[in-house]
Amino acid sequence: MHMINTFLASVLFTQHFIPSASFTNQLSPPYYNNKMHCSQSLQKSPSVGIFQSIDQRGENHHRTMKRFYKSCPLFYLDPNLSSDATSSSTTSTPSIASSDISVDFSVGSVESVESLEASRFMKTPTSFPNIHGQSHQFSLVTHLNIDADARGIMNSVSHRPKVVGHRGHLYKSLENTRHSIRLAAEHCQEVEIDVFLLKCGTLIVFHGGGSDQNPGCLKDYCNIDASILDLTYEEARGLKFNPHHLEFGCGPGIMQELADEYYIPTLQEVLSDARETGVVIKIELKGPGTPDPVLKLVEDMDMTEQVHYSSFDHSRIKRIRELRPHRNIDGSYLYKTGALFDEPPENFVELALEAGASEVHLKYSTCTTEMVQQIHGAGMDSMIWMRGPVGMIHDVTHLFHDVGNEDESMYLAIMKTGVKAMCVNKPDVLANLLMKQQMIAQ
Repeated sequence: MHMINTFLASVLFTQHFIPSASFTNQLSPPYYNNKMHCSQSLQKSPSVGIFQSIDQRGENHHRTMKRFYKSCPLFYLDPNLSSDATSSSTTSTPSIASSDISVDFSVGSVESVESLEASRFMKTPTSFPNIHGQSHQFSLVTHLNIDADARGIMNSVSHRPKVVGHRGHLYKSLENTRHSIRLAAEHCQEVEIDVFLLKCGTLIVFHGGGSDQNPGCLKDYCNIDASILDLTYEEARGLKFNPHHLEFGCGPGIMQELADEYYIPTLQEVLSDARETGVVIKIELKGPGTPDPVLKLVEDMDMTEQVHYSSFDHSRIKRIRELRPHRNIDGSYLYKTGALFDEPPENFVELALEAGASEVHLKYSTCTTEMVQQIHGAGMDSMIWMRGPVGMIHDVTHLFHDVGNEDESMYLAIMKTGVKAMCVNKPDVLANLLMKQQMIAQ
Protein backbone atom coordinates (compact mmCIF):
# COMPACT_ATOMS: atom_id res chain seq x y z
CA MET A 1 0.00 0.00 0.00
CA HIS A 2 2.86 2.32 0.84
CA MET A 3 4.42 1.80 -2.60
CA ILE A 4 1.06 2.53 -4.25
CA ASN A 5 0.69 5.77 -2.30
CA THR A 6 4.16 6.85 -3.29
CA PHE A 7 3.47 6.08 -6.93
CA LEU A 8 0.13 7.95 -6.89
CA ALA A 9 1.76 10.94 -5.24
CA SER A 10 4.38 11.03 -7.98
CA VAL A 11 1.70 10.81 -10.67
CA LEU A 12 -0.32 13.60 -9.08
CA PHE A 13 2.76 15.75 -8.89
CA THR A 14 3.83 15.25 -12.49
CA GLN A 15 0.32 15.59 -13.96
CA HIS A 16 -0.98 18.53 -11.95
CA PHE A 17 2.07 20.60 -11.13
CA ILE A 18 1.68 24.10 -12.55
CA PRO A 19 5.13 25.45 -13.49
CA SER A 20 4.49 28.87 -12.01
CA ALA A 21 4.13 30.51 -8.63
CA SER A 22 0.86 28.62 -8.02
CA PHE A 23 2.75 25.73 -6.48
CA THR A 24 4.74 27.77 -3.98
CA ASN A 25 1.94 30.18 -3.14
CA GLN A 26 0.36 27.39 -1.15
CA LEU A 27 3.35 25.48 0.11
CA SER A 28 6.17 27.76 1.07
CA PRO A 29 7.54 31.29 0.71
CA PRO A 30 7.04 32.27 -2.95
CA TYR A 31 10.64 32.69 -3.95
CA TYR A 32 10.33 32.76 -7.72
CA ASN A 33 12.99 31.42 -10.07
CA ASN A 34 14.31 29.43 -7.12
CA LYS A 35 15.06 25.81 -6.64
CA MET A 36 12.91 24.45 -3.83
CA HIS A 37 13.98 21.39 -1.95
CA CYS A 38 11.82 18.87 -0.14
CA SER A 39 13.80 17.60 2.81
CA GLN A 40 11.11 15.27 4.10
CA SER A 41 11.45 11.71 2.83
CA LEU A 42 8.55 10.59 0.67
CA GLN A 43 9.07 7.10 2.05
CA LYS A 44 8.01 8.51 5.41
CA SER A 45 4.95 10.27 4.05
CA PRO A 46 4.16 10.49 0.35
CA SER A 47 1.88 13.49 0.77
CA VAL A 48 3.79 15.74 3.15
CA GLY A 49 7.01 17.64 2.63
CA ILE A 50 9.07 20.12 4.57
CA PHE A 51 10.27 22.80 2.23
CA GLN A 52 13.27 25.03 2.57
CA SER A 53 14.70 27.34 -0.03
CA ILE A 54 18.16 26.66 -1.39
CA ASP A 55 18.28 30.13 -2.92
CA GLN A 56 16.24 32.41 -0.69
CA ARG A 57 17.07 35.83 -2.13
CA GLY A 58 19.24 36.51 0.87
CA GLU A 59 16.10 37.00 2.97
CA ASN A 60 16.44 33.93 5.18
CA HIS A 61 20.12 33.32 4.55
CA HIS A 62 19.93 29.62 3.82
CA ARG A 63 18.04 28.78 6.97
CA THR A 64 14.99 26.58 7.29
CA MET A 65 11.84 28.51 8.15
CA LYS A 66 11.53 26.69 11.44
CA ARG A 67 8.64 28.51 12.98
CA PHE A 68 6.05 28.57 10.20
CA TYR A 69 6.99 26.00 7.57
CA LYS A 70 7.43 22.89 9.67
CA SER A 71 4.90 20.99 7.57
CA CYS A 72 2.87 21.53 4.45
CA PRO A 73 0.65 19.46 2.13
CA LEU A 74 2.96 18.65 -0.73
CA PHE A 75 0.31 18.07 -3.37
CA TYR A 76 -2.21 20.70 -2.36
CA LEU A 77 -2.79 22.42 -5.71
CA ASP A 78 -5.62 24.78 -6.56
CA PRO A 79 -7.04 23.74 -9.96
CA ASN A 80 -8.43 27.25 -10.41
CA LEU A 81 -4.96 28.75 -10.44
CA SER A 82 -3.07 29.19 -13.65
CA SER A 83 -0.17 31.14 -15.03
CA ASP A 84 -2.45 33.66 -16.76
CA ALA A 85 -1.20 36.37 -14.43
CA THR A 86 1.98 36.33 -16.43
CA SER A 87 2.45 37.59 -19.93
CA SER A 88 4.98 34.88 -20.61
CA SER A 89 5.79 31.84 -18.54
CA THR A 90 8.89 29.73 -18.63
CA THR A 91 8.32 26.11 -17.74
CA SER A 92 10.65 23.48 -16.43
CA THR A 93 10.29 19.77 -15.83
CA PRO A 94 10.16 18.69 -12.20
CA SER A 95 12.54 16.00 -11.07
CA ILE A 96 10.93 13.28 -8.94
CA ALA A 97 12.65 10.85 -6.62
CA SER A 98 11.32 8.64 -3.87
CA SER A 99 13.29 10.32 -1.11
CA ASP A 100 14.07 13.75 -2.53
CA ILE A 101 12.19 16.19 -4.72
CA SER A 102 13.78 19.12 -6.48
CA VAL A 103 11.72 21.53 -8.53
CA ASP A 104 12.99 24.26 -10.80
CA PHE A 105 10.40 26.81 -11.84
CA SER A 106 10.17 30.37 -13.03
CA VAL A 107 7.62 33.07 -13.60
CA GLY A 108 7.37 35.40 -16.54
CA SER A 109 6.44 39.04 -16.63
CA VAL A 110 4.20 40.39 -13.89
CA GLU A 111 3.44 44.10 -13.67
CA SER A 112 4.37 44.45 -10.02
CA VAL A 113 4.28 42.78 -6.64
CA GLU A 114 0.94 44.48 -6.03
CA SER A 115 -0.55 42.99 -9.20
CA LEU A 116 0.83 39.62 -8.18
CA GLU A 117 -1.01 39.92 -4.89
CA ALA A 118 -4.23 40.95 -6.60
CA SER A 119 -4.16 38.47 -9.46
CA ARG A 120 -2.77 35.39 -7.84
CA PHE A 121 -2.44 35.50 -4.07
CA MET A 122 -6.00 36.60 -3.46
CA LYS A 123 -7.26 33.56 -5.36
CA THR A 124 -5.54 31.19 -2.97
CA PRO A 125 -7.04 29.99 0.29
CA THR A 126 -6.25 32.31 3.19
CA SER A 127 -5.14 29.38 5.28
CA PHE A 128 -4.70 25.65 5.00
CA PRO A 129 -4.24 22.85 7.53
CA ASN A 130 -1.01 21.05 8.15
CA ILE A 131 -0.72 17.37 8.94
CA HIS A 132 -1.78 18.02 12.52
CA GLY A 133 -4.96 19.80 11.45
CA GLN A 134 -3.65 23.19 12.60
CA SER A 135 -4.05 26.38 10.63
CA HIS A 136 -1.01 28.07 9.14
CA GLN A 137 -2.52 31.47 9.98
CA PHE A 138 -1.74 33.26 13.21
CA SER A 139 -2.35 36.56 14.90
CA LEU A 140 0.81 38.67 14.68
CA VAL A 141 -0.31 40.50 17.81
CA THR A 142 -0.56 37.23 19.74
CA HIS A 143 2.62 35.87 18.16
CA LEU A 144 4.62 38.87 19.38
CA ASN A 145 3.03 38.49 22.81
CA ILE A 146 1.30 41.86 22.73
CA ASP A 147 -1.61 42.43 25.08
CA ALA A 148 -3.58 44.89 22.95
CA ASP A 149 -5.26 44.48 19.59
CA ALA A 150 -3.00 45.92 16.86
CA ARG A 151 -5.84 48.03 15.52
CA GLY A 152 -6.60 49.56 18.89
CA ILE A 153 -3.23 50.60 20.23
CA MET A 154 -2.72 53.93 18.49
CA ASN A 155 -2.71 55.73 21.83
CA SER A 156 -0.93 53.01 23.81
CA VAL A 157 2.42 53.12 22.03
CA SER A 158 4.51 55.42 24.17
CA HIS A 159 7.71 55.56 22.16
CA ARG A 160 8.68 56.56 18.65
CA PRO A 161 10.97 54.05 16.92
CA LYS A 162 13.46 55.28 14.37
CA VAL A 163 12.32 54.90 10.77
CA VAL A 164 14.85 52.93 8.74
CA GLY A 165 14.41 52.45 5.00
CA HIS A 166 15.07 48.85 3.94
CA ARG A 167 17.40 49.05 0.91
CA GLY A 168 16.16 52.59 0.39
CA HIS A 169 12.51 53.17 -0.51
CA LEU A 170 11.99 50.01 -2.57
CA TYR A 171 8.28 50.39 -3.34
CA LYS A 172 8.87 53.85 -4.80
CA SER A 173 12.24 53.30 -6.45
CA LEU A 174 14.62 50.44 -7.24
CA GLU A 175 16.30 49.07 -4.14
CA ASN A 176 19.90 49.96 -3.26
CA THR A 177 20.15 52.71 -5.87
CA ARG A 178 21.15 56.31 -5.20
CA HIS A 179 17.71 57.50 -6.27
CA SER A 180 15.96 55.10 -3.87
CA ILE A 181 18.22 55.97 -0.96
CA ARG A 182 17.83 59.71 -1.48
CA LEU A 183 14.05 59.22 -1.66
CA ALA A 184 14.08 57.26 1.60
CA ALA A 185 16.05 60.03 3.29
CA GLU A 186 12.94 62.23 3.00
CA HIS A 187 11.12 59.95 5.47
CA CYS A 188 13.86 58.19 7.43
CA GLN A 189 16.44 58.87 10.08
CA GLU A 190 18.41 55.90 8.77
CA VAL A 191 18.66 53.83 5.59
CA GLU A 192 19.88 50.24 5.39
CA ILE A 193 22.00 49.19 2.40
CA ASP A 194 23.95 46.09 1.33
CA VAL A 195 27.63 46.20 0.43
CA PHE A 196 29.93 43.89 -1.53
CA LEU A 197 33.66 44.10 -2.26
CA LEU A 198 34.36 43.35 -5.92
CA LYS A 199 37.45 41.57 -7.15
CA CYS A 200 38.84 44.87 -8.44
CA GLY A 201 38.70 46.33 -4.92
CA THR A 202 35.63 48.54 -5.43
CA LEU A 203 32.93 48.61 -2.76
CA ILE A 204 29.45 48.56 -4.27
CA VAL A 205 25.88 48.78 -2.99
CA PHE A 206 23.85 45.75 -4.10
CA HIS A 207 21.77 42.93 -2.65
CA GLY A 208 21.29 40.17 -5.22
CA GLY A 209 19.99 36.66 -4.72
CA GLY A 210 21.62 33.71 -3.05
CA SER A 211 22.50 32.84 0.52
CA ASP A 212 25.22 33.79 2.99
CA GLN A 213 27.29 30.96 1.57
CA ASN A 214 26.72 32.06 -2.03
CA PRO A 215 25.69 35.75 -2.06
CA GLY A 216 25.28 38.23 -4.88
CA CYS A 217 23.53 35.98 -7.41
CA LEU A 218 22.64 37.90 -10.59
CA LYS A 219 20.28 35.40 -12.20
CA ASP A 220 17.00 36.96 -11.11
CA TYR A 221 18.26 40.48 -10.60
CA CYS A 222 19.94 40.90 -13.97
CA ASN A 223 19.16 37.74 -15.99
CA ILE A 224 22.80 36.66 -15.81
CA ASP A 225 23.92 33.30 -14.46
CA ALA A 226 26.79 34.67 -12.40
CA SER A 227 27.66 36.30 -9.09
CA ILE A 228 28.41 39.96 -8.57
CA LEU A 229 31.67 38.80 -6.99
CA ASP A 230 32.83 37.57 -10.40
CA LEU A 231 32.76 41.07 -11.90
CA THR A 232 34.84 44.21 -11.94
CA TYR A 233 33.09 47.48 -11.24
CA GLU A 234 33.17 48.45 -14.89
CA GLU A 235 31.28 45.25 -15.67
CA ALA A 236 28.90 45.68 -12.73
CA ARG A 237 28.11 49.27 -13.70
CA GLY A 238 26.95 48.09 -17.11
CA LEU A 239 24.45 45.56 -15.78
CA LYS A 240 20.77 46.03 -16.60
CA PHE A 241 18.20 45.16 -13.96
CA ASN A 242 15.40 42.73 -14.74
CA PRO A 243 12.24 44.90 -14.51
CA HIS A 244 10.04 41.83 -13.98
CA HIS A 245 11.88 40.48 -10.96
CA LEU A 246 9.17 40.22 -8.30
CA GLU A 247 11.47 41.34 -5.49
CA PHE A 248 11.63 44.76 -7.13
CA GLY A 249 8.61 46.21 -5.38
CA CYS A 250 8.55 49.40 -7.44
CA GLY A 251 7.47 47.44 -10.54
CA PRO A 252 8.53 47.65 -14.20
CA GLY A 253 6.75 50.94 -14.84
CA ILE A 254 8.94 52.93 -12.47
CA MET A 255 12.01 50.99 -13.54
CA GLN A 256 11.46 51.90 -17.18
CA GLU A 257 10.65 55.51 -16.35
CA LEU A 258 13.81 55.95 -14.27
CA ALA A 259 16.07 53.57 -16.20
CA ASP A 260 18.87 56.12 -16.43
CA GLU A 261 18.92 56.42 -12.64
CA TYR A 262 19.23 52.70 -12.03
CA TYR A 263 22.73 51.32 -11.94
CA ILE A 264 24.82 49.68 -9.24
CA PRO A 265 26.42 52.54 -7.29
CA THR A 266 29.68 52.56 -5.40
CA LEU A 267 29.58 52.87 -1.64
CA GLN A 268 31.50 56.12 -1.95
CA GLU A 269 28.75 57.60 -4.13
CA VAL A 270 26.05 56.58 -1.65
CA LEU A 271 27.98 57.95 1.32
CA SER A 272 28.55 61.23 -0.51
CA ASP A 273 24.79 61.53 -1.01
CA ALA A 274 24.19 60.69 2.67
CA ARG A 275 26.57 63.38 3.79
CA GLU A 276 24.42 65.90 1.92
CA THR A 277 21.07 64.62 3.23
CA GLY A 278 22.29 63.86 6.74
CA VAL A 279 20.66 60.42 6.85
CA VAL A 280 22.45 57.70 8.82
CA ILE A 281 23.57 54.76 6.70
CA LYS A 282 23.36 51.25 8.12
CA ILE A 283 25.71 49.08 6.08
CA GLU A 284 25.06 45.36 5.96
CA LEU A 285 28.44 43.78 5.29
CA LYS A 286 26.97 41.44 2.72
CA GLY A 287 29.99 39.99 1.00
CA PRO A 288 33.31 38.54 2.17
CA GLY A 289 36.24 40.81 2.86
CA THR A 290 34.11 43.87 3.50
CA PRO A 291 34.87 44.98 7.09
CA ASP A 292 38.36 46.48 6.65
CA PRO A 293 37.88 48.40 3.39
CA VAL A 294 34.42 49.66 4.41
CA LEU A 295 35.77 50.94 7.72
CA LYS A 296 38.68 52.65 5.96
CA LEU A 297 36.40 54.38 3.45
CA VAL A 298 34.03 55.60 6.16
CA GLU A 299 36.90 57.03 8.18
CA ASP A 300 38.54 58.57 5.12
CA MET A 301 35.25 60.36 4.45
CA ASP A 302 35.02 61.43 8.11
CA MET A 303 31.60 59.81 8.53
CA THR A 304 32.16 57.59 11.57
CA GLU A 305 29.14 58.91 13.47
CA GLN A 306 26.88 58.68 10.40
CA VAL A 307 27.53 55.04 9.52
CA HIS A 308 26.61 51.82 11.32
CA TYR A 309 27.63 48.25 10.45
CA SER A 310 25.72 44.96 10.56
CA SER A 311 25.89 41.39 9.32
CA PHE A 312 24.38 37.94 9.65
CA ASP A 313 28.00 36.77 9.68
CA HIS A 314 28.91 37.97 13.15
CA SER A 315 32.62 37.56 12.51
CA ARG A 316 32.37 40.64 10.29
CA ILE A 317 30.96 42.93 12.95
CA LYS A 318 33.34 41.34 15.46
CA ARG A 319 36.18 42.43 13.17
CA ILE A 320 34.87 46.03 13.27
CA ARG A 321 34.79 45.88 17.07
CA GLU A 322 38.31 44.47 17.26
CA LEU A 323 39.59 47.29 15.07
CA ARG A 324 37.55 50.01 16.78
CA PRO A 325 36.64 49.26 20.43
CA HIS A 326 36.29 52.99 21.20
CA ARG A 327 33.54 54.12 23.58
CA ASN A 328 31.78 57.39 24.20
CA ILE A 329 31.81 59.15 27.58
CA ASP A 330 28.53 57.46 28.52
CA GLY A 331 30.07 54.03 27.88
CA SER A 332 28.27 53.34 24.60
CA TYR A 333 30.24 52.23 21.57
CA LEU A 334 31.35 54.98 19.20
CA TYR A 335 31.26 52.56 16.24
CA LYS A 336 27.76 51.07 16.05
CA THR A 337 27.40 47.43 15.02
CA GLY A 338 24.30 45.26 14.67
CA ALA A 339 24.07 41.48 15.02
CA LEU A 340 21.51 40.29 12.47
CA PHE A 341 19.37 37.22 13.18
CA ASP A 342 16.85 35.38 11.05
CA GLU A 343 15.68 32.67 13.46
CA PRO A 344 17.40 33.71 16.71
CA PRO A 345 18.56 30.87 18.97
CA GLU A 346 17.86 30.95 22.69
CA ASN A 347 21.31 32.42 23.40
CA PHE A 348 21.02 35.17 20.78
CA VAL A 349 21.84 37.90 23.32
CA GLU A 350 25.04 36.15 24.34
CA LEU A 351 26.04 35.69 20.70
CA ALA A 352 25.48 39.39 20.01
CA LEU A 353 27.52 40.40 23.04
CA GLU A 354 30.34 38.04 22.05
CA ALA A 355 30.48 39.81 18.68
CA GLY A 356 30.71 43.18 20.43
CA ALA A 357 27.39 44.31 18.96
CA SER A 358 25.77 47.52 20.11
CA GLU A 359 22.45 46.53 18.47
CA VAL A 360 20.46 43.37 17.74
CA HIS A 361 18.46 43.22 14.50
CA LEU A 362 15.60 40.69 14.47
CA LYS A 363 13.20 39.64 11.74
CA TYR A 364 9.89 41.34 12.52
CA SER A 365 7.99 38.08 13.07
CA THR A 366 10.47 36.87 15.71
CA CYS A 367 10.67 40.12 17.67
CA THR A 368 8.59 39.37 20.75
CA THR A 369 8.19 41.73 23.68
CA GLU A 370 10.34 39.45 25.84
CA MET A 371 13.16 39.38 23.31
CA VAL A 372 13.20 43.17 23.07
CA GLN A 373 13.38 43.37 26.85
CA GLN A 374 16.31 40.94 26.86
CA ILE A 375 18.17 43.06 24.31
CA HIS A 376 17.62 46.30 26.21
CA GLY A 377 18.44 44.61 29.50
CA ALA A 378 21.83 43.65 28.08
CA GLY A 379 22.56 47.26 27.21
CA MET A 380 22.00 46.96 23.45
CA ASP A 381 19.57 48.70 21.13
CA SER A 382 17.00 46.80 19.08
CA MET A 383 15.77 46.89 15.48
CA ILE A 384 13.42 44.80 13.40
CA TRP A 385 13.83 44.16 9.68
CA MET A 386 11.14 43.28 7.20
CA ARG A 387 11.44 40.60 4.54
CA GLY A 388 11.47 41.53 0.86
CA PRO A 389 8.21 42.32 -0.96
CA VAL A 390 7.40 38.76 -2.04
CA GLY A 391 8.13 37.35 1.40
CA MET A 392 5.96 39.97 3.08
CA ILE A 393 3.03 39.24 0.78
CA HIS A 394 3.37 35.59 1.60
CA ASP A 395 3.34 36.27 5.33
CA VAL A 396 0.16 38.33 5.32
CA THR A 397 -1.51 35.89 2.93
CA HIS A 398 -0.65 32.64 4.69
CA LEU A 399 0.63 33.43 8.17
CA PHE A 400 -0.96 36.45 9.81
CA HIS A 401 -4.68 37.11 9.52
CA ASP A 402 -4.86 40.28 11.60
CA VAL A 403 -2.54 42.66 9.73
CA GLY A 404 -1.96 43.85 6.18
CA ASN A 405 1.21 44.07 4.13
CA GLU A 406 3.15 46.65 6.12
CA ASP A 407 0.05 48.68 6.88
CA GLU A 408 -0.52 50.70 10.03
CA SER A 409 -1.91 47.73 11.94
CA MET A 410 1.27 45.73 11.32
CA TYR A 411 3.53 48.62 12.26
CA LEU A 412 1.53 49.37 15.41
CA ALA A 413 1.76 45.75 16.51
CA ILE A 414 5.53 45.74 16.10
CA MET A 415 5.92 49.11 17.80
CA LYS A 416 4.06 47.73 20.82
CA THR A 417 6.99 45.38 21.50
CA GLY A 418 9.11 48.38 22.44
CA VAL A 419 11.62 47.91 19.62
CA LYS A 420 13.72 51.04 19.08
CA ALA A 421 14.07 51.01 15.28
CA MET A 422 12.10 49.55 12.38
CA CYS A 423 13.75 48.75 9.05
CA VAL A 424 10.75 48.75 6.70
CA ASN A 425 9.90 48.59 3.01
CA LYS A 426 7.33 51.38 3.30
CA PRO A 427 9.05 54.11 5.34
CA ASP A 428 6.51 56.72 4.23
CA VAL A 429 3.69 54.71 5.81
CA LEU A 430 5.57 54.38 9.10
CA ALA A 431 6.61 58.05 9.09
CA ASN A 432 3.01 59.14 8.50
CA LEU A 433 1.80 56.85 11.27
CA LEU A 434 4.27 58.37 13.72
CA MET A 435 3.17 61.83 12.69
CA LYS A 436 -0.46 60.92 13.38
CA GLN A 437 0.54 59.52 16.75
CA GLN A 438 2.27 62.77 17.60
CA MET A 439 -0.80 64.79 16.64
CA ILE A 440 -3.03 62.58 18.81
CA ALA A 441 -0.64 62.95 21.74
CA GLN A 442 -0.84 66.74 21.47
